[in-house]
Amino acid sequence: MLIEREGGKGDLRRAAIASYILAVGGVVLFLLAPQAWAEDDFYRAEGGPQIFVTSVTSSLETGKTGSVFVKIENRGEISGLVEKRTPQTEDEKMLALLEGEMEMEGSEAVGIQGKLSSRDGRLEVLSRPQLAGSLSGGEALERPMEFSVRAESSASAGVYPMLLEVSYERLEDVLVRGNPLYPEIHFQRAEATETISIEVPVMTGPRLEVAEVKGSISPGRSSALELVMANGGDVPAREVRARLLVQPPFNSTGEEVELGDIEPGKRAASEYPLEVDRLADPGERALVWQVRYLPGELGEERSEELAALVEVKAPTGLRALFVVPIVAILITLIYLGGVRRGLRLPRIRRRRRW
Repeated sequence: MLIEREGGKGDLRRAAIASYILAVGGVVLFLLAPQAWAEDDFYRAEGGPQIFVTSVTSSLETGKTGSVFVKIENRGEISGLVEKRTPQTEDEKMLALLEGEMEMEGSEAVGIQGKLSSRDGRLEVLSRPQLAGSLSGGEALERPMEFSVRAESSASAGVYPMLLEVSYERLEDVLVRGNPLYPEIHFQRAEATETISIEVPVMTGPRLEVAEVKGSISPGRSSALELVMANGGDVPAREVRARLLVQPPFNSTGEEVELGDIEPGKRAASEYPLEVDRLADPGERALVWQVRYLPGELGEERSEELAALVEVKAPTGLRALFVVPIVAILITLIYLGGVRRGLRLPRIRRRRRW
């Protein structure tokens, strides 16, 4: 028989006494074998803890290690009590009332532990099971459980299935006997496990690349190059900054330039002063930029090096008229100096006239 809470003066009086018993601490707890207490068991509770996942967020990116955040809530409740034995005396009615009050607290999940596992080989869970404390019926975690997960490079952007195994301890039964003012109470607990399927998003992440380098450079000339950077990923790159790393025959101030935020599919441009040595040979040369940025809203700062080819053009016009002869003269002097050191010309003696 399913019993709901009853009214009446007698029940109110017994409830007041039960509350007094709990308040003054006049309770003796025993951990005896349940079989010895079976004849003193009045009720069995209907219901119990029930764990639900309320939110799943992640910072997973292809080829990187990130975090999966899982928030849970206990929506369990005790719907009522099933009478196992009818109390006969006033003392038994007091004991039964006390037992019923405690049975109604059986919706609490104690010592919650969450274990995350992947159903796809491209995602690897690196974290051990996470502890989440205890939740009474209707309570939710203040802070989500965090799991470290690595997404393989072969994992494309999308939603991946995972399993959350939640284990906890629940109140199975309460047995009360003895003097109603100093009752002996036995709490019988049991282990419980719930397995919940969740879906975890994996993103490509920010993918910064050099889309274009604008400008013309040639030996002996100072100019400004414009770097156009694009985000080919699906996550914004925040607070992007880039510094031009130069080696001979290039020279630059080396200052870091801010490009701001670059949204997915968008571009941003910045200028860098550059000087080329006047003796540099024309042709293609590699320029390298050191780029720093924040991936999305919560990611840690990242640093990458991006390279692009630029063409050093041969000097033209009046500059070519001055540069080419100078180079030719230098080469000639170097050559003649080497020849002169390599050949020793004989000295010619002139005869004196008497």
